[in-house]
Amino acid sequence: MSDDRSERLRQRRKRSKGKAQDSERSDSDKPSKLDKTSESEKPSKLSKLDETDGSDKQNESVKEEQVGTYMYLPKSQKKDLERVYNILKAEYEYEYDEEFEKNRSFYPLVVEHGLDSLDGLDASEVKERLDGL
Repeated sequence: MSDDRSERLRQRRKRSKGKAQDSERSDSDKPSKLDKTSESEKPSKLSKLDETDGSDKQNESVKEEQVGTYMYLPKSQKKDLERVYNILKAEYEYEYDEEFEKNRSFYPLVVEHGLDSLDGLDASEVKERLDGL
């Protein structure tokens, strides 16, 4: 029974995605009443990408370059995470005069160093750390 439900959901998502794409196509084919700029005057998305040499990642959306991951944390850990982020952000931005973004910089840093500290642990060591939370 659950297989039928999951298949129905899959089909519904596929239809929904197809409708959204069709809608985007039909909307893009129609000239906007508010848009007075001719198509030849508009910069293309491709030309914007061609102009960058790949080193200017800050202009690219985090959603486009990274994978969204959601997690649930105890309130105390969330509070600690926010506190550490705010401290590091202030220090980093003061020192280097460039933005320290939470999703682009901080979260990958936390995960990488967290993974490093867990690497090589056996099950009993993991249990000890979990008991210490």
